[in-house]
Amino acid sequence: MDEKTRELLRELQNGFKLETRPFLRIANKLGYSENQVLQTIKDCIEEGIIRRIGAAVRPEKMGHSCNALVVWQVAADKIDEVGNDAAGYREISHCYERECPPNWPYNFFTMIHAKTDEELKEIIQQIAQKHELSNYKVYATEQELKKTSMRYFPEESDGNDK
Repeated sequence: MDEKTRELLRELQNGFKLETRPFLRIANKLGYSENQVLQTIKDCIEEGIIRRIGAAVRPEKMGHSCNALVVWQVAADKIDEVGNDAAGYREISHCYERECPPNWPYNFFTMIHAKTDEELKEIIQQIAQKHELSNYKVYATEQELKKTSMRYFPEESDGNDK
């Protein structure tokens, strides 16, 4: 990886400010054109260096104080149907299938963010009833312990940490 790409990825890992053209700001900071920044990001995705660029939302700052991981047992032939439906809920930030150990029947995971316990229960019931899912568990969030992006390029060492 060349230094230009490394420099851009280091800048991306610091997150975005709330602005209309974040890639232009990054380009100006690094002395590149906006198109160069966008093309380098596209190349990194195509080469598998990065998978995506996305937002990390803090649900509690949006008034969502009732958050839960809900694990579901979903038949293999219904995973796509249930997954596509769950992905359409604005209250669901994550939904994915997981390969699990034999003694764990839950193969589909959703992270649901709601404003009240009643709203959370309603969303869970909607999904359960619509897809005839009866085997699921709800794990309510008690405390967020970490919410940071991966740091692939930490600040360069000054050599004094050896």
